[in-house]
Amino acid sequence: MQNKQQATNTDEEVGLIEVIQSFINYRTWIAACALSTMLGGAVYILIKPVVYEAHASIQSAMVAGEVVEATTVLNEKIKLPLYFSTSTLQTCASDGKPDATGSLASLLKTKATKTSHFLYISVNLGSAEQAKACLTAVLTDIQIQQGLLTKPLIQKQQAMLDTVTSKLNFAEEISKFLVNQNVEKQVNNKNFAAAAMMLSTSTSKEREIKELRSELMALETALSPAQTSPASLAAPIYAPATPSGISPWLVMVMAFLLGVVLGVVSAMFRAAWPAFRARLRMGVLKT
Repeated sequence: MQNKQQATNTDEEVGLIEVIQSFINYRTWIAACALSTMLGGAVYILIKPVVYEAHASIQSAMVAGEVVEATTVLNEKIKLPLYFSTSTLQTCASDGKPDATGSLASLLKTKATKTSHFLYISVNLGSAEQAKACLTAVLTDIQIQQGLLTKPLIQKQQAMLDTVTSKLNFAEEISKFLVNQNVEKQVNNKNFAAAAMMLSTSTSKEREIKELRSELMALETALSPAQTSPASLAAPIYAPATPSGISPWLVMVMAFLLGVVLGVVSAMFRAAWPAFRARLRMGVLKT
């Protein structure tokens, strides 16, 4: 039993030695494979255009605390032809020629969710300045398009504000008039009924004034910049000065490792092929 185990260990050692010897014998081949893949990696680096990526988070326009357009809807709209202006298409054209369809769907990378009011947009162009200018132009067009939706809503809120303001001014004038009549002093005179009615009217007007002031404050708050605003950036556009994508050094390292693996696998195949071919011949002769 011990002799059998020793024989097995010896076979394993011999097999390992043969593998190592094969690597040594085919070291030139392995090196050639590594150099070939590295050359391919270098060609890829030279051919691949250098691009810069810019990111932006755009919040939809809001009126009275409510977004006028869901980000999922906006995300679909900006993919449509002719959504953007000609100047924006020109700014975002990497070769200076806008897409023939009048769309930026193939250029812009977007992400939108139903639970968020922000549309995340990124773009890759030939320079960081151009990528940033493209997203700035995109934001301007979105503001223009959503401005058409917000205008009637803001006008409606403004009309309500004007109506409440007029009612408040009228109620305050009536209240001042009643106060000047010294209604409380006239309660005990012979015109008691008229004085009581005036006192009741004065009290109701004061209550009405409080309600109108509260409603006016709510409308003014709804139209404040915190509640009503055009489409805007959640943060400044991020456009790093370094190119995006895989580093050239990483490409070369990956190409080298790939070449070594291919060289080793092919070397093992070439080393094992003569024995395998001999077995095939022996099998053919036996049959």
